[in-house]
Order: sequence, then C-alpha cells, then structure tokens
Amino acid sequence: MSILHLDPDAEAELHAEAEKLIARYSSPLETVKALMAYNCELETQIVALAHRHPELVTLSYDDTPPVLG
Repeated sequence: MSILHLDPDAEAELHAEAEKLIARYSSPLETVKALMAYNCELETQIVALAHRHPELVTLSYDDTPPVLG
C-alpha cells in the first residue's frame, strides 16, 4: 500500500476518475475490482516514473514515509 501526497488539482482529478468508475458499475464487487485495478495502474506508473527520474520520487518499502523531491 502506498501513501501519496498530491496537490489539490491532482487530488481532484483522481477523485473525478474514481467517481466515473463508481458510476460505471452497478455491482459493488465489480466497482471495487475496477478501483483496485485503477489503483494498481497508478502505482505502476509511479514506480516507472521513480525509476526514470529518481530525483523526483524516493520509494521505500518499510514504514518510512516516502520523500518527494
């Protein structure tokens, strides 16, 4: 699990995308599956960004909070 510290614009964009996914599915289970898949995709993009630009993001895999550069 990750903790993201986002600016207000990015947070609003993510919230809007989540609302679109929630509205698309009538089944709560399918909604949760879609949100989990979306979350995995975002985390994959963040890891790729961190790999290409290590000066922007520091990833940690323990209780140490991430450091944004």
